[in-house]
Amino acid sequence: KRRLSRTHGYGADELARMLDKKELINALAYEEHRQRQKEDETRRRYQLRRSILVALVAVVLVMFWPLFKTVWDVGSVNLVVYTDRKRHEAKTCYEYRSCWGALGITCMFIVDVLSLWLSASVLLSWVMRSKYFFPIPSIPIRPAALLAASTGGNAGALGQYGVNVAPMAITWAFRYVSGKLEHWTGKALVKAQKRRRKEEKAKRKANPEAPWEKLARKEARARRRAEKEAKKQEEARRAAEAEEVERKKRAEEVAKATDRFAPSAVTSENDPSQEDIRAAAAAAAEARMKDNVTESTAFDELD
Repeated sequence: KRRLSRTHGYGADELARMLDKKELINALAYEEHRQRQKEDETRRRYQLRRSILVALVAVVLVMFWPLFKTVWDVGSVNLVVYTDRKRHEAKTCYEYRSCWGALGITCMFIVDVLSLWLSASVLLSWVMRSKYFFPIPSIPIRPAALLAASTGGNAGALGQYGVNVAPMAITWAFRYVSGKLEHWTGKALVKAQKRRRKEEKAKRKANPEAPWEKLARKEARARRRAEKEAKKQEEARRAAEAEEVERKKRAEEVAKATDRFAPSAVTSENDPSQEDIRAAAAAAAEARMKDNVTESTAFDELD
C-alpha cells in the first residue's frame, strides 16, 4: 500500500477498496510492469535517436571531409598569421617601451575576441540554444510589412517574419572600433620610435664612438653592398642561362620544322635553288657559332 500510494499515486479510497492481498500484489505488479515498459520505451527511443545522429554525422564527415580539411587548414593558417602578428606587435611595444601601444594592442585583442564570440554565437544559434551566447538584441526588419506599408495593403502572416540586423550592426561597430584602435596604436608606436631614435642620437652625441667602431661599421656596410652586387650578378647569370636554353630550344624546333617541310627529292647537286638553301643553312650555322662564342665570352667576363 505504501509503494502504491507514494510511487504510483493511488489514493486512500482506492487502497481501501482492495481488501484482498492478492489484489494489492496484482495492482503493484501491473504498475511496476507499466513503469518498466515506459522506461524501456524511453531507452529505445533514445538509442534510436543516438544511432540516427551518429549515422548522419558519419555520412556528413565522409561526404564533406575535403571541405572540412580545407576549412581546418585555412583556419590554422589564419591562426598562425594572427598569433605571429600579435607577437610582433607585442615585441615592438616592448622594444620601444610604449605603454599606450601595449594598451591599444590589448584593446584590439579584446575586440577580436568579442567579434569571434559573436560570430560563433550567430552560427551556433541556427542549431542550438545556450545561455553562453553573445547577448544580441532584436532589431528585426520585416520586408513584407515594409512592402505592405508602401502599397497600402495588408502583410498578413508574412508580416511577422523578419531579419535581425543586430549582428550585422554589432559586427560593423567592432570593425570600426578595431580600425580606430589600430590607427591609434600605430601612431603611438611611431611616436615611441621617434622618441627612441632621439634618445639614441643624444646618447651617441654624449658618447661618441671609437675610431675602430666606425671602421667596423664601414666594413660591414661595404660587405653588405658586395653581397648585394654578387646576388645581382648571380641572378643575371641565371637569367642569361635560362634565355640561352630557351633560344636553343627554339632553334631546335625551327630546325625540325625546316627538315619536315623541306623538299625530299633533290634533282642534282648543281641545282641553283639547292645551292641557295645550302648557303643559307651555312650562314645560319656560322652566325649561331659566333653568337655562342660571344655569349660564352660574356659569361667568362661575368664570372
